[in-house]
Amino acid sequence: MNRREFITVLGGASALSVINVNPSFAATGTTSLYVKGLVMVDFGNPEFVRLGLPKAPGHKATLGIVPQSGPRMTLSIKGSGKIDPIGLVASTNPRIAVPELIRMKELYGNTIKSHVDQCPSVISIPSAAIQSVTTTEVSPVRYTFVRADNGKEVTSFRPRQIAETIKIDLSSAGTLKLDSGKVSIPLETARELRLEYAPDRNDSLDSFADHFNHYFDYIERPAAMDFNVVPKKLSGNSGPVPKIANRFMMDYLAWCYLVALP
Repeated sequence: MNRREFITVLGGASALSVINVNPSFAATGTTSLYVKGLVMVDFGNPEFVRLGLPKAPGHKATLGIVPQSGPRMTLSIKGSGKIDPIGLVASTNPRIAVPELIRMKELYGNTIKSHVDQCPSVISIPSAAIQSVTTTEVSPVRYTFVRADNGKEVTSFRPRQIAETIKIDLSSAGTLKLDSGKVSIPLETARELRLEYAPDRNDSLDSFADHFNHYFDYIERPAAMDFNVVPKKLSGNSGPVPKIANRFMMDYLAWCYLVALP
């Protein structure tokens, strides 16, 4: 599913009323939250996972909702949010399998500190709500990283295809609250949710390399490693962005990729 499949676009207040008028929806047990784009996934606290959306001019944060019944819709994400744990039965041993994620500690070591809480938008998910976290899509090409100051490869990073989309399976008993609680989405009303934070348009052959610097304001690095790094493609087509009928083929191209902390 992609942006063009969302046939209804609503503001926050409207979304609240539309979702709440369907109390008869039955919980499916699990609601999948797909996450894609310029997003920081913070695993540093065992009690919750935080999704941070860094300040990035030209980027837009949206949440796509596929309800149990009715039309699909998208919301523009404003401010921070959380999953309300009321009614949740704590998950036991949630499965975390995301080896394709770029972990900042691969680039800067284990002593880095997260400042994801300072992102303009942060969504906090209690660990009790999480059943599993897995990678569902990877980049079509392999990446490595090089230092921005001298061009040398960062040998502590394992070159690989990197995570484009992750899936967080959530207990449907919780409620996702956005925009300081003004929007409430009972998870039992949704089959799946799609969080994406991406630029409105692409003017670069490798937007990810251009946009990776937006992450640096939200990590604290050791003094000896106070340098920036840049992702570098190792394989695949690096030619012009393909177009069809003068439109970018958004279905096949990812402009930004996630990172994980620590």
